[in-house]
Amino acid sequence: MRGMKFIYYGVFMVLICSCNGKNKTTKDVIKKPESSRIKKHTPTSKIKTKFQIDIDSWTEYENLSTFLQQYTSISPNDALNNSRELNDITKSIIDSVKPKFLETDAFNARINLLYNETLRLYDMSSISAIKANEVNDQVANILNAFSSVNSKINTILTQNELEKDITEPDFKRDIPENLDINSYNSSKTQINKNLPTVKSQKRTKSKFTKNSKQNLMLEEEFLQQKRTKKLRFSKKNKKKEN
Repeated sequence: MRGMKFIYYGVFMVLICSCNGKNKTTKDVIKKPESSRIKKHTPTSKIKTKFQIDIDSWTEYENLSTFLQQYTSISPNDALNNSRELNDITKSIIDSVKPKFLETDAFNARINLLYNETLRLYDMSSISAIKANEVNDQVANILNAFSSVNSKINTILTQNELEKDITEPDFKRDIPENLDINSYNSSKTQINKNLPTVKSQKRTKSKFTKNSKQNLMLEEEFLQQKRTKKLRFSKKNKKKEN
C-alpha cells in the first residue's frame, strides 16, 4: 500500500511540473518581440479645409498624405517593410508639377527634408541590428517633417488670402472725421482768407479812435474860448454900469 502511495505522489508531481512548463511556453509565444509592437505616433497637422481646393489637383501630395496615415500607428517591422514605397512616393512629389504658389525655396527645402527622412528609414531596413526604438524615432521624424510641409502650405495660402483682401477695389481704410485732410485744408484756407479782414478792421478801429480824440480836443478848445469871451463881455458890462 505504501508503495502505491509513493507511485501516486510521483505521478501527481510529474503532472504538475508538465503543466507549469506548458504555461511558460504559452506565455513566451503570446509575448511579441519589440519590433512587432504597434507604436502610436502623434497625428500630423492637416491642411485647412478652406484650402483643400487649392491642392486638390496635386495628385502626388494626396497619395503621400494617404500613405502616411498608416504610419501614425505602426510597428517597427511594418514601418521598415513599407519604407521603400514611402520613399518612392515622396520622391514623386519632388519630381511633380507643384501648384505655382508653392514654387518657393522655403517650401522646396521642407519637401527635401521630408525626402531625406524617408530615405533614412529606407536605409535602416538594410541594417540587421537596428533597434525598434530607433525605427520608432525615425517614423516620428518623418511625421514631423510632413507636418512642417502642411504648416507651410497653410501659411502661404493665408498670406495670399490677406494680400488679396488688401488689393481688392472695395477695400478702404476708415479715416476719422477729425483727420479728414480735405476738411482740414478747407478750414485752413477759410481762416487765411479772413485774416486780412480782421487786420483791416483793427486798423480802421484804431484810426477812428484817434480821430475822435482829436475832435473832442477841438471841441473843448472851442468851448473854452467861448467861455473866455463871455466872461470878458460880462466884465465890460459891469464897468459901464458903474
